[in-house]
Amino acid sequence: MNKEKMLLDKIQKYDFALQEASLFLNSHPDDHCAMDYYQYFKKLLKEAKHEYEKDFGPLTSRSNHADQWKYVYGPWPWEGGK
Repeated sequence: MNKEKMLLDKIQKYDFALQEASLFLNSHPDDHCAMDYYQYFKKLLKEAKHEYEKDFGPLTSRSNHADQWKYVYGPWPWEGGK
């Protein structure tokens, strides 16, 4: 598996874990273990996104931090390799 695919896979897994933890916390807001779990995956997701964007460009229009609008140059993350 190449680095780009590996990072996208991590991002998807971390995002899923974060979403599930968020839903759990909606009904268990005082659960400290769940909050720790949420914070852990939030950190992992942020790091994985940063690494991906450093090497392969922005994932979304909100993460386009360049002087140019580079987000629109393909392929899109879900289209596969370059």
